[in-house]
Amino acid sequence: MRKIKTIFERQNGKVINVFVEPLQFELQRAKATEKLDGMNVRVTVRNGTCVRLEKRRNPDKIQKHKGIIEPWYVDTAISSEDKWLNDALVNTDLSQLPDGEWSGEALGTNIQGNPLNLPTNRIVFFTLNQAPVFENVPTTYEELKVWLPAQKSKYGNDCGIEGIVWHCENGEMYKIKTKDF
Repeated sequence: MRKIKTIFERQNGKVINVFVEPLQFELQRAKATEKLDGMNVRVTVRNGTCVRLEKRRNPDKIQKHKGIIEPWYVDTAISSEDKWLNDALVNTDLSQLPDGEWSGEALGTNIQGNPLNLPTNRIVFFTLNQAPVFENVPTTYEELKVWLPAQKSKYGNDCGIEGIVWHCENGEMYKIKTKDF
């Protein structure tokens, strides 16, 4: 798993008006989806049944010092720490998922403070295009700075959006969060 790059360079924790790569044309042709605020998970499915639930693990400071910068997945456990991830899995219909490993976002009442105001825990799968699409998303620094805080979530209940993820034609993904500005 690779981290999704933020579209702008950062300085002192905030984005600045410099693209990380020459992106503007690519972003204009990409599909823009709502960035859902939850916990990244991966579900392994066999015959419509989950055989493995994993959660994202980010490198700690020591690992980053050793050059490990990309996150990876670790198994969840039947424990209080992973209770709500397991609950999200139970509340998610896996019948449309073929055998394989599927990444998604665990969301809901007990996950990340429930910023989407959802009534239950569940998993939204990226590969099934379950994240809402936004049309005509601006791609310049100044436009996004104004546009993002004004958007309402298409997935959540009476709340703003965390951000946007662009899915480019070449398979790359880029993101921007409202709080980046």
